[in-house]
Amino acid sequence: MTQLDPAFEIEEQYHHLAASGAYAEALDLVTRNAHLFPEYAQKVIFAWQINMACKLNDTALALKLLAESIQAGYWYHGLRTDTDYQPLYDEPEFERLAALCEGRRAQAMASAVPVVKTLLPEGSEPPYPMLLALHGANATAEASHWSAALAHGWFLALPQSSQVYAPGAYTWNDWDWALQEVQERYNSLCCEFPVDRQRVVLAGFSQGGGLAAWLALSGLIQVGGLVLVGPFLPDVNRLVPLLESHPPQGLRAYLVAGQRDRYCLEVAQELADLLPRYGVACTLDEYADLEHAFPLGFERKLPEALDFVIKR
Repeated sequence: MTQLDPAFEIEEQYHHLAASGAYAEALDLVTRNAHLFPEYAQKVIFAWQINMACKLNDTALALKLLAESIQAGYWYHGLRTDTDYQPLYDEPEFERLAALCEGRRAQAMASAVPVVKTLLPEGSEPPYPMLLALHGANATAEASHWSAALAHGWFLALPQSSQVYAPGAYTWNDWDWALQEVQERYNSLCCEFPVDRQRVVLAGFSQGGGLAAWLALSGLIQVGGLVLVGPFLPDVNRLVPLLESHPPQGLRAYLVAGQRDRYCLEVAQELADLLPRYGVACTLDEYADLEHAFPLGFERKLPEALDFVIKR
């Protein structure tokens, strides 16, 4: 059995400590082990530390960390309305730092270059069913795990986030930006290609899987199915208001998770328990030795997953 990546283990431990209310332990864990994460991940490390300092009502430490992260070139969106930062709301320094962040975000959005990779099936007649697959955090749009759909007549679209996290790595961290961007890409694809809108599947890995779930369950994109591999969501319960205000109509979901991917396995299990309560037919495939990755042979399982979520 292979050994888990140390940074990945720290990430899983952090999320479990934070979810259980062990905020001081979570803060200490990431502070001691920040050096295990690559440079491009330090923005997330800062965010975890700031969040835990806020949970502990240590406003001085939270502001110090936020200032350090901005000095390092990072920025965060929605600080003024994010309840995680509520202990800082009345601090003048927080207002100054939040304004700096919003300025950097506006500049980043203005210079963003959206990319969508598209692959048309051969030998199939339009309109095509569309598989819209979202990459994970700190990654690029790659067709390798999804291209098996092409031989079964599916049009494959792979949006790449315009949120640059590091050279050659893109993320969906700014959630509002991500939701808007994927909706725009979806609408453009439906205008540019002969897409059968009655047979659209949203898919994704990790953070992309969580984003796909949010887009579908909020009704922002009307789809018939979801294929989520190792889906990452900070809090599955936040989907409940979306499900109650936009009850899914005929939606089906196929979930994949590794038993060694403790955090995302828990997310997948919670989704498999929650979604059927709102009429979403759901199946979960668990893989005993799988970490946070696609399972071997996923390409062979994908047509089966698409058949499950889209009844022909």
